[in-house]
Amino acid sequence: MQLFNFKSGYGTLEELLEVITWAQLGIHDKPVGLLNVDGYYNSLLSFIDKAVDEGFVTPSARHIIVSAPTAHELMSKLEDYVPKHNGVASKLSWEMERQLGYTAKLEIAR
Repeated sequence: MQLFNFKSGYGTLEELLEVITWAQLGIHDKPVGLLNVDGYYNSLLSFIDKAVDEGFVTPSARHIIVSAPTAHELMSKLEDYVPKHNGVASKLSWEMERQLGYTAKLEIAR
């Protein structure tokens, strides 16, 4: 199973970045596909490439994102995808953390 992202607004962009983060964290090892029709995602991909150049995103994390201008080419790239990031975290470890109460609690400064 892969995630496909199409042209949309902030909510879809947030979901896209969340699923990329899940792969980076090892929650899954699937690629994230962008159907980049007419270069719609070129600016986003350039931003992410700049983050790699500046050391904020690892090259292996950048590899999670697969893009192509046509559905046929994207499907081909997704089928050929081999993860470069660390393996998937075991479901057991995530469930144990939840059971032990290791939940992230964000405090917002007011």
